[in-house]
This record gives sequence, C-alpha cells and structure tokens, in this order.
Amino acid sequence: LGIDFDDIISKTKAVLTPNKPLDDRTMQDADLAGPIVFCLCLGFLLLLTGKLHFGYVYGFGAFGCIAMYTVLNLMSAHEIDIWRVCSILGYCLLPIVFLAAVAVIFSLRGLFGFILASVVIAWCTHTSTRFFERALHMSEQRWLIAYPVGLFFACFVLITIF
Repeated sequence: LGIDFDDIISKTKAVLTPNKPLDDRTMQDADLAGPIVFCLCLGFLLLLTGKLHFGYVYGFGAFGCIAMYTVLNLMSAHEIDIWRVCSILGYCLLPIVFLAAVAVIFSLRGLFGFILASVVIAWCTHTSTRFFERALHMSEQRWLIAYPVGLFFACFVLITIF
C-alpha cells in the first residue's frame, strides 16, 4: 500500500509541536493514510457522543479541501496539488480529534467548551497555516491563509460541540 509509518509519525509530531521548526521532508510527501485515520477517529468519537456525523465529516472535509486548494492556488505564485492540501488539512484535524475525545467525557456546551474550542481552532489554524506558508513560500500572506483555514476548522469544532 506504500504507507510510510515514519512519515505519519513525523507529521503527527509536527502537528503536536506547532513551534518546532519544520523539516523539508515532512512537507514533500502528500500522505493520506494519517488523515483518513484521523477522520475515522473523529467520526467514531462523535458516534460515542451519540452523533452520527460521518457524512458531515467527509462532506465538509472534501468540500473544504477543494475550496482551500482553489483559494491557495489563486493566491500563490507556486502551485500546490490537491493531495497535499488534503494531507495538511487532514493531519491538522488531530487537535479536533482530541476535542471530540474530551466531548465523550465532558459536555462542551459552556464556558469550558468555549475556551477549549477556541484553543483548538487556534492550534489547528496556526499549524496548518504554518505548513501552507512553508509549502508555498507565502510567509508574507500568512493572515490571508489563516482566515479560510480557521473557518474550515471552526466548522469541524461546531460539528464536535453541537
């Protein structure tokens, strides 16, 4: 199948440590095995909270990846392929998977949930924006990348909470 577990672990570590310098090898491969596992975990954790939202997770994911691919290629002088966009957005879903795991135990419909959801959105947005600006050499347009990426992850957080 061509699944490189070392690459999956290195990308997962890059998401979990957002201030660590990125490795160029991490950005080259458009691995989709990790994002598919993270989407399945998110759907399963939502199922444990009584929400059958597999369709929403994959629908928002597919539409969001296509929309981000379009926006990024319109903004950048360098081109990025759709698979790398899906890989980056999928790996950066990991904090939302952690939020869904917390939602299995605690209710997130209060101040605690609002604060935790805000932190998770900021974490996902910061990490994926960092990956995109590194892949596309767009450090001057960091905030223009961060806005649609933040909206993308906010949709997943809203699915997780409500």
